[in-house]
Amino acid sequence: MNLGIYVDSTKENEEMEQVVSSLNEGVTKGHLVDASIFYDTVGHNSLSMKCGCFNSTDLWAFTGNLITTSINNTRTAMNIVNKFKIYFYYRPEPAKDLFGLINVINNPSIKTLCRNEDEAKELYRLTGTAPVGLVDKFNLSEILTHMRTP
Repeated sequence: MNLGIYVDSTKENEEMEQVVSSLNEGVTKGHLVDASIFYDTVGHNSLSMKCGCFNSTDLWAFTGNLITTSINNTRTAMNIVNKFKIYFYYRPEPAKDLFGLINVINNPSIKTLCRNEDEAKELYRLTGTAPVGLVDKFNLSEILTHMRTP
């Protein structure tokens, strides 16, 4: 399986550590044929990565499953014509963009994942739509389970 994760920034933080750990595990154990991280801005990062790291302008060449991590990068991915499936990894964002969230959630080609039950309830409260599943800390086995489900 080809898996890409689209983050806003490569800056080293808890989310980026989880993303890199998950992708490294998938490559090492052979669960992923190819793994990529896409980003909008570059930040300092000393994490050892066993995957490619590309600017989001290179998404046009990506094929596989893509996990987006914000409303803005999900909208960017929606506007790219290519052969990838989008999974929106919902988490509450500091700047509330309810109309953007509803636009993303109501797109039938995008499946939504949440980190935990509380965030799934929040998503349902805001949009009336439940996520396809829960994935804690970018857990690769949970991600792969939801991607294999039609």
